[in-house]
Amino acid sequence: MTANEKKALYAALSAPFPEDAIERTDGRVTGRGYSTTGIKYQYVVNRLNEVLGIGSYRAHRTVTVKEMQTAKGRPAFEAICDLTLELGEWINGEFVCFAESLSDGAHQSMSEGDARKGAYTNAFKKAAAFFGVGRQAYEGSIDDDAVPAEAEGENVIRIPSAPAPAAPTQQQSAPPPRATPTPTPLPMQTPSRNRLTSKQLAALWALARKLGHDQSQFRQSIRQREGVQPEFLSREIASKLIGEMSAQLGNGHAAQYEERQVGQEG
Repeated sequence: MTANEKKALYAALSAPFPEDAIERTDGRVTGRGYSTTGIKYQYVVNRLNEVLGIGSYRAHRTVTVKEMQTAKGRPAFEAICDLTLELGEWINGEFVCFAESLSDGAHQSMSEGDARKGAYTNAFKKAAAFFGVGRQAYEGSIDDDAVPAEAEGENVIRIPSAPAPAAPTQQQSAPPPRATPTPTPLPMQTPSRNRLTSKQLAALWALARKLGHDQSQFRQSIRQREGVQPEFLSREIASKLIGEMSAQLGNGHAAQYEERQVGQEG
């Protein structure tokens, strides 16, 4: 595929979506404190089918689920999906990949099935955005996980293991009940976004290959060290890793990658 063909493919994949493809949810519904905007999952699938053709992409996923509890003690589930999205074509019975992206997504639900489904669709949309599909939802780091809180406001949370307060003894008098203050609505705020840039991510993958690490090995080492996948590192940590990996290569690689990063992270 030539450079011009790749540019034409990217333009077709990243074309704007119609208004009915966009889902907007107020922060008061999501329970996050800020509003969210995203592209509906089926529209992302439709775009891949229309531009690439049926069978010209495939997704590999690994979903892990752990049980949780709600604030009221009811069982709930959190699912995390690691996903690789490949673009390619079938040649002589084999799928030949010409581009791939890696992403992960998470979702919490009262149902294990819904948790798995939400984590997968979230990861799939993020992976497709690497090829331009639905990139509008992520420009400016806009979160697209617009999922309302479930079970009548029963937010799924982790329950800390803290001892219950002791009941008052006969020698102690319980304090008089206090009047419940009227809650004041919190102002809508957008959380700080400091995720690494696409240039930094590309530099990390390139350096990993030069150091002889395959993608799964590199992703696992980053997750063990920093607690997140490479795609969700902060800019500062990504810059530090680039410096460390460049230094391991030596022979001028450190200067090369620093020159590409400093002042050019936009």
